[in-house]
Amino acid sequence: MKSNVTLKLKKLFSQHAFRPLTVTTLAFLPLSALAQSLPASLYAPGATDLPSTIQQTIVTNPEVNAAWANFSATGSDARGARGNYLPSIDVRAGVGRQDQQNDGRGSYSSDFAELTLTQMVFDGFATRSEVERLDRARLIAYFQLLGASEEITLEAFRAYVDVLRHRELVRLAQDNYREHQRVFSQIEERALSGAGRGVDLEQISGRLALAESNLMTEASNLHDVTARFQRIVGTLPAQNMLPAPSLANELPEDVSQAVEMAFQGNPEFHAAIENIAVQRAELEGARSAYMPRLDIQGRTGTNNQDDAIAGRRDEHSIQLVASMNLYRGGSDQAAFNAASTRIEQAENQRETACTNVRQTTQIAYNDTQRLSEQLSYLNEHRQSIDRVRGAYQQQFDIGQRTLLDVLDSENEFFEASRAYSNAQFDLTLAQARTLAAMGQLMHTLQVTRDDIPSLSELGYEDMADNIRMACGVEGPRGFTLDDFTRGISARQNDMPQSAYSESENVVMAAPVEAAVTHMSAPKPVQGLYVQVASLSAIERAEALSNQLSNQLTDGARVLAAAGNFRVQVGPFESFDDAKSLQSELQGFGYADAFITRG
Repeated sequence: MKSNVTLKLKKLFSQHAFRPLTVTTLAFLPLSALAQSLPASLYAPGATDLPSTIQQTIVTNPEVNAAWANFSATGSDARGARGNYLPSIDVRAGVGRQDQQNDGRGSYSSDFAELTLTQMVFDGFATRSEVERLDRARLIAYFQLLGASEEITLEAFRAYVDVLRHRELVRLAQDNYREHQRVFSQIEERALSGAGRGVDLEQISGRLALAESNLMTEASNLHDVTARFQRIVGTLPAQNMLPAPSLANELPEDVSQAVEMAFQGNPEFHAAIENIAVQRAELEGARSAYMPRLDIQGRTGTNNQDDAIAGRRDEHSIQLVASMNLYRGGSDQAAFNAASTRIEQAENQRETACTNVRQTTQIAYNDTQRLSEQLSYLNEHRQSIDRVRGAYQQQFDIGQRTLLDVLDSENEFFEASRAYSNAQFDLTLAQARTLAAMGQLMHTLQVTRDDIPSLSELGYEDMADNIRMACGVEGPRGFTLDDFTRGISARQNDMPQSAYSESENVVMAAPVEAAVTHMSAPKPVQGLYVQVASLSAIERAEALSNQLSNQLTDGARVLAAAGNFRVQVGPFESFDDAKSLQSELQGFGYADAFITRG
């Protein structure tokens, strides 16, 4: 059958002087032969939802486990430092021969055993500083563990959503291929029956090949995000994945609240603050090198020599021992200077972390607001072009539309569907990004590691002090489409400003007046003016003139010239004054404003 079709196509092309068309095998496959479901290599059997996927990830992910191991190790470090408050007990023993050159000269056998107890009384607060430093270092490791968990939670969330996204995009590409194949069959039937044109078959064949390429591209993207999902989660995504939950109700009302909550809950910010405390404790430890040390030492032991003079000797003592270093080659001063500088470094790192958290939160929150509004426009576009393509197909069937119109409408619907689908998933992801920046994503999804203690269990009570160290919530505010479209219709030039000569100007109003009602006016006042717009409707010109008169200290006028209406501000006696207003108007968005002579 296929060979017969190919022969007929070659004959048709030769009759119309077209080159023979090479049609790929995929183009002739029936729709049922295409993978309407996923290939088995891209999924694991079963079903799953987002929280269970993330729960599995934070328990098994090596990055989170590495952060947990570091946190556990810092706890041991702190316990080791506290050991310096307790006594140290040492035992020494030895046996051997001793050679003496005094009156009892000769070689003798000797042995000894000694037990020493040392209790630190005062070490210049070195131990206290070290305990404080390591306790704070443990808090840093704790916040790093929380940060790693939040980050992996967000990455798993992103991987889950991306798999859903690209499965949907593959479905859209399959639908797009199906429609192109349907049109191909329709045009092929017409061409073979002699009722159609060969060029239409050539055109639809090219578009069908493009649809095949788009499908392969989306399939490749699905493969890539599936591999990424496996790297993060540890398994292939399930065949049936429940939709990601909407997080819109979990977000604060405005961006300022979001930033404030980020300062309260973001682990990176609190880790940076704790690092300052670590460096301050390091500085206090460096001070201890300049102070004396007091220890209580108790010693008991026995020393036995087989010479007749010494014999066996037992010793017992308890002493208060004071020691102090007088000179160490400048090492203590160098350590003190380094610790002082590291405090400054840590404070700058805190500022960096603060501004990073603020920026990340502001951008993510703005994305949630922008995409929420944008979705309605994208959906309206998608629905409109869907109606258009249906109408175009019907008109094409009765000869009122060309094949190109039909194919263009199909392609536009495909792109509109992709844009709408992408925006839906982007919105869900933006909500997750906002919660992650606030340190609330795990809490919102109700996932956690059972082995992570709470802050109260760690004795952490400085959260309020940390928030006072924040860098402020000031930043760019949110916006809507109205913020960028307000006044565009009034300020837009719908006629070229340079299309008319100055001799054609007719003053519509005195310079201090904005509204005009008559088409005749006095002769123009000579001087410099800044022309703002050239409009075709007098109503719009009057509205803009009124608006400018209310905004500016200078008067506005409307001039009629060859069927259009120019809105000008002035007059000005000096060019510098006119130039200053021109710059001000351009800052308001009137980019085409220019200086002219009245």
